[in-house]
Amino acid sequence: MSLIKQSLIVIFVSIATLKIADISFGILQSQSVNSSLAKGTDRSIVLRELNPNQYASIRPNNNYMKDVENLEQIDYEINIDKDGFIKTGNQVELSPNIKILFLGGSTTETLYVPEKNRFPSVVERNLRSQLTQTINVFNGGVSGNNSMHSIFALLAKGIALEPNYVVLMHNINDFALLSKTESYWIAPRSRAVLVKNNDGKFSTIEDSSRNIFFNLIKTAKNMLAPNLYTYLRPRLFADITLHRDEFEGFTKNYIDLDLELMESRFRSSITSFVKISRAWNIKPILMTQGNRIDHNLEYFQKWVVRYQRGEMTPREFSDLYKRMNEITREVAIQENVTLIDLDSKIPKTSKFLYDTIHLNEAGSILMGELVSKKLAEVIQSQ
Repeated sequence: MSLIKQSLIVIFVSIATLKIADISFGILQSQSVNSSLAKGTDRSIVLRELNPNQYASIRPNNNYMKDVENLEQIDYEINIDKDGFIKTGNQVELSPNIKILFLGGSTTETLYVPEKNRFPSVVERNLRSQLTQTINVFNGGVSGNNSMHSIFALLAKGIALEPNYVVLMHNINDFALLSKTESYWIAPRSRAVLVKNNDGKFSTIEDSSRNIFFNLIKTAKNMLAPNLYTYLRPRLFADITLHRDEFEGFTKNYIDLDLELMESRFRSSITSFVKISRAWNIKPILMTQGNRIDHNLEYFQKWVVRYQRGEMTPREFSDLYKRMNEITREVAIQENVTLIDLDSKIPKTSKFLYDTIHLNEAGSILMGELVSKKLAEVIQSQ
């Protein structure tokens, strides 16, 4: 027998022996008590953020435009800084006297507004013109984020900025999750706060058997033509909804809701944000959401029929949403926190809101004026 064959046989037998030994060891270990505890990295807390150091130009597709009023279907530029915050488009101060961080969901993100008219950008310019201090503003809004996600963002990267003020605006995303699961810890993959890791990617138990072929195609796309895909996808598939309902399997009828539990958890989350901020010498500020959620409004009535699928009537939805805004007011009073009550200050019309909760350009400018006026008062009173 040749030396090459003998070498191959030795290598093969060695590998097979090692594998058999490893499998046998695993079986024995599963049947015995470990003498030490492993520190696992199989699960992670999700930091829902926009990937740092990226630029994008997005346009609302035709399907999106069917449900909105008074929104321009144009390209909107988004620049993300090294920490995953949306840039304001204004000049950055190198050593600002004051830093203000905004946290929230898509109503803070305001993607479908021109860069310099997103309300954090308006606030930054207004405060710079009204005050003697140098000021930088950071937009930490992310579509789909609820208040628990914003707490994690504050802990993971917000505190590191050493902001003087952190402004929180939440309601609708907390409402969306809590009205279906009554918990921040029971959620679809897209809204989860704790997930299993799968080869460095986030997945939940329900996604662990995800289609292998799909992942191979996605990997090939990312390797071969990521730029072409990014350019062509919104143009070729503008009218196609590619994603299933993220809350599929989590539906809960209004009559089955434990309203007290839902409200209690929202209150606890907002209160936690306030206390964590203060523990790090950051002044917290709470905001209610401007909205067109009113059971008397025809636009809202049609919206509920389409998106609630019978889970709630317009009256039930609007009453519960209003209650969430009211809880924010109550926490502000209880914790002696500055409140900016946008719910009562932004008119409930399509002039300012292109759907039930999202600001158009005019609404974003108005909100920027309202918020900067209040912040100027707070800063000057210090």
